[in-house]
Amino acid sequence: MSTIHLSKSAFTRGLQCHKSLYLKKHHPELEDPVSEAQQAVFSGGTRVGLLAQQLFPGGIDLGDFIPDNFQKAFSETELLLSKDEVVIYEAGFKTDNLLCFIDILTKKDGRYQAYEVKGSSSVKDIYLWDTAFQYHVMTSAGIVPEDIFVIYLNTSYVKQGELDVQQLFTIESVKDRILPLIPQVKEQVRLMNAMLANVTPPAIDIGPHCSTPYGCNFTGHCWKHLPEDSLFSYKGLKSKTQWSLYQQGVYKVEDIPETQPLNRQEQLVVYTQKNQTTHINREAIRIFLSNLNYPLYFLDFETLFMVSIPIYDNSSPFQQIPFQYSLHIKNEPHAEVVHKQFLAQADPYVDPREAFIRQLIDELGTTGDILVYNATFEKGRLKEIQRQMPQFATAIDSILRRVVDLMKPFQSRQYYTPEMKGSFSIKKVLPALVPGLSYEGMDIADGGAASQAFMSLFGETDAQTITKTRNDLLKYCGLDTWAMVEIVRKLNTI
Repeated sequence: MSTIHLSKSAFTRGLQCHKSLYLKKHHPELEDPVSEAQQAVFSGGTRVGLLAQQLFPGGIDLGDFIPDNFQKAFSETELLLSKDEVVIYEAGFKTDNLLCFIDILTKKDGRYQAYEVKGSSSVKDIYLWDTAFQYHVMTSAGIVPEDIFVIYLNTSYVKQGELDVQQLFTIESVKDRILPLIPQVKEQVRLMNAMLANVTPPAIDIGPHCSTPYGCNFTGHCWKHLPEDSLFSYKGLKSKTQWSLYQQGVYKVEDIPETQPLNRQEQLVVYTQKNQTTHINREAIRIFLSNLNYPLYFLDFETLFMVSIPIYDNSSPFQQIPFQYSLHIKNEPHAEVVHKQFLAQADPYVDPREAFIRQLIDELGTTGDILVYNATFEKGRLKEIQRQMPQFATAIDSILRRVVDLMKPFQSRQYYTPEMKGSFSIKKVLPALVPGLSYEGMDIADGGAASQAFMSLFGETDAQTITKTRNDLLKYCGLDTWAMVEIVRKLNTI
């Protein structure tokens, strides 16, 4: 039997769940497919790592030897470290069945400094564990760094002109925090090696560990015993309640015993599901509707999402940049609905925000309520533009005062149906109130996909691809605001 190696990623997987590690090593064919969203995260992490190398220019990159020629990476590392001064990207070390690759390793005056790069905005607990693993392997191989650091993104940095990598990143020493973890790392390695030597996977049931700190890519295999419409499909049930019921052998909402302690929201979810009834507080909805002031503007934004490296000037890591909106306008209760929209040209050198806000200010007029679904999001983006483009501050203030959150009647359960499954997101509310109208089957069906689709057009030259992607974006964002029009119409009928 060939040796099973443990790397940093394998170690952190094993910390989270021994069964996941066993399946990864012995049955990788059972893994869930990598989604486009996950791939985008991986690609973003790769870019962060490459940019961080610019903090230590002139290094020698051994990454090309990973994963096809580990031994070459190890031997090249050893050769390079014989020099008096060197910077290595992806320096490789091996001891027993453990291996690691240090993102950045420097040697100067006989002293070593090690750096791990994270596409995050802080040092998370899991980073201490994986850095402790790296430190353990490296020191066991005979290289003891004077210090070890985590490099992560500085969300206070505001891009102006060329990226300033010195300001983009924060470098934080973690040596004092990881040294106490080393004995536990050694023990965990021993336990993992013993577990991996078995002929069958460990008998570990599903639990909260399946998604903490990372989502597991063996969920399709480990969760297949659950019915399709299991109690985990219901966002209205607290995680603690779901796992308590699961441990009692209860998999469906219909089977929840009457004696189960539930909060008020959970009681509503369970009662309506068991009895297939709709809960409507007509008086509360009447008051909500009667307070609306015409003309009504139904508005939705799309933004660049989870972009770690700022693209445009006056933006920061992870800032959401609006690039699209849809606007349906109803001037009076029985008037026809008018549709307006904006979709920026996908160009990493042209900030979409000024054109976006200029057109939006013009089309929103000065009177009437502006309905959005989840006002925190749209208001947050408007306030960011207001801070970064103060010439629009007064107009944006006026807009903010007119915003009304259409989510509130559903968030407060004034209207609730079993089809919503405890959720008040528009993706669940729309098909529940307006059967036949949903996001199912759309090529772009959520905000994350919209962000990725827009960015995929950067540099795209194929006219058909550009036209199709833009039409898909317009269709998706347009449905968001048409959904609000239909939801208000439905509320008025009751």
